[in-house]
Amino acid sequence: MNSEKDVKQNLYSSLKELGATEGEANLYVTSLSLGPASIVALAEHLQMPRPNVYKVIASLETLGLAKFSERKRHARTFVVESPTVVLEKLRVKREAVARLDQTLVGSMPDLLAMYHQGETPTKVKLFDGKEQWLKLFFQTLEEARGTMSFFGSADAFINMISWEVENEWIKERMKKNIHINVLLTPGNDAFTLNTRDDEEMRTTRLFKGAPMVTGFMLYANKVIIWQPKAPLAMLIEDEYVVQMLGSVFASLWENASPA
Repeated sequence: MNSEKDVKQNLYSSLKELGATEGEANLYVTSLSLGPASIVALAEHLQMPRPNVYKVIASLETLGLAKFSERKRHARTFVVESPTVVLEKLRVKREAVARLDQTLVGSMPDLLAMYHQGETPTKVKLFDGKEQWLKLFFQTLEEARGTMSFFGSADAFINMISWEVENEWIKERMKKNIHINVLLTPGNDAFTLNTRDDEEMRTTRLFKGAPMVTGFMLYANKVIIWQPKAPLAMLIEDEYVVQMLGSVFASLWENASPA
């Protein structure tokens, strides 16, 4: 069972999350223990001038967390709403934030389309190690719009991340209704992917050039160059580099044979 101190701290944190100031949270917690009290009693407990207590009460009333009794003005007492009201308001706020988060994620492709890099400096970031690699891999699905493109070795890539992670990423991509074109060097994993193209929103073609382990992925206004052996990934955000590699991919894609 939580101690009284822990209970009050949890309530205090919840009030702060609802937008209450430190003074408003202190008044609520104090009044909760006192019950209906006069302004004089509250001012004594809080060691605060009465005019300031009135101001804090007004703020709590605006938040819907406090009220005066219905008695005549000279005999009125102040009382806060039940903690269940705090809980309900907190749930409503968190649900609203969750809906906003989902809406923002859904709007991300359109927002990125509105983003114009133009003459802003090129952004290049290195991701070193498997943990950062995987974080970047799934981040692509939050920002992708339209069709993604991957060029390189599926065998080297999947050997790095595992089929378990690859299948999880594929499921997330399909949930977001994102198609991907993959231009792969021949290999066992490339063959496996190809056999599942129709059911996994993917088109696979084979690159007949020299074997390689590296590759790149184009999505949104970015390109990632993957190096599975390190493992290392380089994220480049530059419209001119993206255009160049997009043209390279398109040319190789047109000349590649279906897998």
